[in-house]
Amino acid sequence: MAIRGDSAGLEKQYLLDLLTSDVGSILEVGCGDGRLTRKYAGVSRQVIGIDLPSTLPRGKGDALPETVSVVAASALRLPFPADYFDQAIFSLSF
Repeated sequence: MAIRGDSAGLEKQYLLDLLTSDVGSILEVGCGDGRLTRKYAGVSRQVIGIDLPSTLPRGKGDALPETVSVVAASALRLPFPADYFDQAIFSLSF
């Protein structure tokens, strides 16, 4: 699937509308290279993106914001306590 641009900012606004204003930590399942993560990273004190090792970026590429961490993990076995995250995003992951 080709990734299209979001020059109107609609995708970013949609994501921000989904998140509550008091978000402390967000889990993004299937974060890939962080394309969506960059769009909402500023609304939370911590974002942790997970994805399978084969889909995570291998090179330096564009650095993610300081509040973002990426972990190689499966959503079937999260390496976090059950109540660790305030919200979760699961977008375009299948």
